[in-house]
Amino acid sequence: MDKKFTARIVRFSEAYELAYSVSRKIGASPTDFDMVVGIARGGFPPARLVCDFLNIKTLTAIQIRHYTGGAEEKEEVDITDPIDIDLKGKNVIIVDDVNDSGKTLQAAVDHLTTKGAAVIKTAVLHEKENTSLKADYAGDYLGEWKWLIYHWAVTEDLLEFLNKDDMLEAGEDDMRKHLSDTYDLEVERDLLKKVLAMKNNYL
Repeated sequence: MDKKFTARIVRFSEAYELAYSVSRKIGASPTDFDMVVGIARGGFPPARLVCDFLNIKTLTAIQIRHYTGGAEEKEEVDITDPIDIDLKGKNVIIVDDVNDSGKTLQAAVDHLTTKGAAVIKTAVLHEKENTSLKADYAGDYLGEWKWLIYHWAVTEDLLEFLNKDDMLEAGEDDMRKHLSDTYDLEVERDLLKKVLAMKNNYL
């Protein structure tokens, strides 16, 4: 398979520090937020961290499907689980892990606007420069496009990569070499073993 993009794993420790950084930026703003809305599924871990750092007690979610596992982009952005609560007069911050095309954030903002929120802001751990909608707060900015595999999605993404590249029956050393050669993705041996032990849940 020809290399189409590069990827890297974002570990929990890095995500924690980025959530702290973005929370500092949110906390320095003049707005007091009543509620965090995490975008499922990738926005769940950072949304909970933002709640913790900023002492925001109300956390809810909206599920939006834009990418499937393994960096496969869907043609349409689907809100599969909308917000079904009254947001009138509330100051809301939407949290996701990464802002890639901007379509997911835009869909979330548009949907929450219909619920009457007083203020709607957006925050992400990473923002890529190609996005059509800039987040209000970001932990880090990426000038070079790269697929980010957060630790909470590593099993899904690695198995999707290996499956679509017909590498699931290969030896572990060959798998690691393939991921390195194809995606510049370095995967530790112990992590790959954990991923492979879960493959029956995916195939």
